[in-house]
Amino acid sequence: MNFSVSEFLVTEQAFDPVNDKIAIVIDEFELKKNPDWPFRYSEPYIVSMAIDQNGANNPAIDFNVLPFPNVKKGDIVNFGGQGHLIYGPANPGEFVAYSVLYMESDSDMRSLGEAIQEIIQSEAAKNGAAALLAANPGFATAGRVLGDLALIIADRLKKNKDDELFRQNGTLLRGTDVPYDIKVPFESSNSFIRSKISVIPLSSALTAAKDTGEIKL
Repeated sequence: MNFSVSEFLVTEQAFDPVNDKIAIVIDEFELKKNPDWPFRYSEPYIVSMAIDQNGANNPAIDFNVLPFPNVKKGDIVNFGGQGHLIYGPANPGEFVAYSVLYMESDSDMRSLGEAIQEIIQSEAAKNGAAALLAANPGFATAGRVLGDLALIIADRLKKNKDDELFRQNGTLLRGTDVPYDIKVPFESSNSFIRSKISVIPLSSALTAAKDTGEIKL
């Protein structure tokens, strides 16, 4: 889903990290190499997960899934509005950890979101994610839970003949010189994907709830 709330954007100087909100978004990605060569088109999809302080204290994972049919080598996929939403809009509290998977689909994409949700729920239960977060609801545990889940999800999806193209993990903290690294784009890549992620500062006046799915653990 795309995200557009331009009237609620705030400057870095005016941002109040205790009360204002953020959105973590993918601005764009480039398919640098076609994993389905010699076929011309690829069908990448993005799986994103996030855990903020509230999600650690009341174990839950925000998630989002978005497919992209008919993408060829060299294509740059840009998103309307502020970008493709990984997290928010919300105030994360002391931290938010996130994980993003870029996968290549060789299976039916129509029920992709439901399939990913089932994998997250079942694997989180198997790994005792809720118990881990309950015992230590901090950013290190949240990052560990997401990192472990991303690895397992990628392995599960590979069994459906989908390929892992790229994986990104990050943790944003409130108590830093630039809270949550707002307005600082993160660009990273490998041989398949180049991805650009941004953190958008938003006014607390924005009443919209989180615009991602939520899985209670």
